[in-house]
Amino acid sequence: MRIIIEKRVDQAIDAFYDASILKHWHTLSYETVERKKNRLYDGLESLADYATIFSKARLKQEWVDNDWQEFICEDFHFAYEITLDVRGEMIIVVHDAVHSLNYR
Repeated sequence: MRIIIEKRVDQAIDAFYDASILKHWHTLSYETVERKKNRLYDGLESLADYATIFSKARLKQEWVDNDWQEFICEDFHFAYEITLDVRGEMIIVVHDAVHSLNYR
């Protein structure tokens, strides 16, 4: 399955790590952050193989209202749905992301 990651997801990841670097500038390097982000995106790519096994979101109201599923990787929660594209092929659309420290 093809995976589409909405810009909102990239922005949430970048915002979290920008704030982390500012707060932990003395112990958190840019290289470490890049490795963490690479692992996140690798994890998202794995959704192509496992998307159907994860449960529906339960805590974030927008995700529940939209009936999105939830995937957790590297302490980030991702909201996604499996849908059809215009050609009728199944795709995964990742709609939102939030770090577990901010997840409510």
